Amino acid sequence: MSLKTVVGAAALCQIAGLLLAAPLEAEESEYGVLFEAEGVEETYYNCIACHSERIVAQQGLTREGWDELLDWMVEEQGMPELDAETSVIVLDYLSNYYNTDRPHFPKD
Repeated sequence: MSLKTVVGAAALCQIAGLLLAAPLEAEESEYGVLFEAEGVEETYYNCIACHSERIVAQQGLTREGWDELLDWMVEEQGMPELDAETSVIVLDYLSNYYNTDRPHFPKD
C-alpha cells in the first residue's frame, strides 16, 4: 500500500469522525419557536395571522391575562373572535406553556 493511499485513508477517517462528532442542527419546527404540545397548531395559526410567534413566546401571562389580551385583540385590533372550542384550546396552551414562569421562553 502506498503512502499516498494510507494518508488519504487517514484523512477520510478524520473527516468521518468530525462529521459524526458534530452536533446535529435542530430541525426547524413548523410552529417556529412555539413549544410543540397539544394546542400549538391552533395557537400558531390563529396568532401568526397578525404577528410573529415570537411575540407570543416572549409573553408570560396568567390564563386570565391571556384571556384579557385575546379580548383586547378582538375589540381593539380587529382580530376575529375565536369560537368557544378553539378559545379553550388556545387558552389552555398559552396558560400551560407561556405562563408567568415562562418555561418555554426562546433562548436564541
